[in-house]
Amino acid sequence: MSRIKELPDVSDTSYASQAKPEPPITSSPETPFPIRAKPHSQDASTTPSLPPAMDSVRSHSADEIVQMMKKTPLFMTDLDDGGDDDDNEGNIQLEALRALQYEGTRREVALGFKERGNEMVAEKRWKDAKEFYTKGILALKAPRKKEDDETSDDEEVEEKKVEEACYTNRALCNLEL
Repeated sequence: MSRIKELPDVSDTSYASQAKPEPPITSSPETPFPIRAKPHSQDASTTPSLPPAMDSVRSHSADEIVQMMKKTPLFMTDLDDGGDDDDNEGNIQLEALRALQYEGTRREVALGFKERGNEMVAEKRWKDAKEFYTKGILALKAPRKKEDDETSDDEEVEEKKVEEACYTNRALCNLEL
């Protein structure tokens, strides 16, 4: 039978007495949330300092973190919650995602909306599908970009096919509603 020996309780207090509390960080690009300037309730001499990302989370309540996360496109439950009323620039991430919808030629954009409409039809979400088909039609009706000015006859024929498909599919959605 092995015997367990207790180790003597030796603590090194020299490190704790030499440690200087760091000033609170107010903002940093690496932190997911802004850090508050108020100090923590924990004793700085016995608790090691946290990394900036952890410190930023610890300085907010759970409800505040949930509200901040709802402003991130990944966690949004409503697109209207994207920006603050006092924030003039709005939600940059949300604006970037919206801009990606319209990137490409008119035919590519309309084809993307048509495909998303087809996905909604497969799920029997007729109202959403109708909106996507309408966006596809509007994308084809929009004025051409400078890069798209020189279109060939083949591209115009392809645009016409996509437009016809969007009109036909939108009519199907109207019948189902």
